[in-house]
Amino acid sequence: MTSRSVAHHAHVPPTREDRLRAIQERTTRGMLTFNAGGVVRLEGDLWAVRSATHGGFHRVDLADETCTCEDFVHHGRANDVNCRHIYAVAIAHATRRGRRRHPSCGSCFGGYVTITVEEDGQERDEAVPCRACARGSGIL
Repeated sequence: MTSRSVAHHAHVPPTREDRLRAIQERTTRGMLTFNAGGVVRLEGDLWAVRSATHGGFHRVDLADETCTCEDFVHHGRANDVNCRHIYAVAIAHATRRGRRRHPSCGSCFGGYVTITVEEDGQERDEAVPCRACARGSGIL
């Protein structure tokens, strides 16, 4: 059986596994977007996130969890899966709040680092908690 992506088959109801895979992919891409500095707060719950394909920005409303990108408009909303832009904004928002309470250690972005993981010959990036921050907090 071949793997299918929620983003490319919105007309086919996704399985639970398809939906979880889509969320994981978009979360990882959101972390990469955040790490690259592609998120800018406009005002209130409105944010601008750099577009990887169009060179401009997409508008994200964090309160409504909506985005102007094609992935969200055409596929994400129908399948209840947020796009990478919404995840990037959620990470930026959480990081801003966290900075007030726990200053960053300088080795990470908001308490997380990105590592490359290889499984079955495929590489993917994954966000993991920063060990330096965890050591400083007494967790490790």
